[in-house]
Amino acid sequence: MNNMLACPSCGLDETESIVHGGSYILRCAACGEAIVATSFMAMLDSDHRCSAFVDPGPGKHPAPDMLVADGPLRQIATAISAAARDGTLIRLIPEAKD
Repeated sequence: MNNMLACPSCGLDETESIVHGGSYILRCAACGEAIVATSFMAMLDSDHRCSAFVDPGPGKHPAPDMLVADGPLRQIATAISAAARDGTLIRLIPEAKD
């Protein structure tokens, strides 16, 4: 999910996955520039495991108490959507694959 696109503003190739409202956004981890976006609904048919946190901002690590949900994306999508519905930015952090 991450490190696949370079930021057009600063050139960094490190991205963060964000859910905002009904959108899924890849943004630059350094400057916060949105690189690409799609509907969050387009991402829901996934069994990728991830943790969802209230977003602390570009490049910052979320605190454990900001956890919204964790598990396979299709199972935690409702909790993510509910948290993002009011405009709160939700950071998705994929679990490392073995």
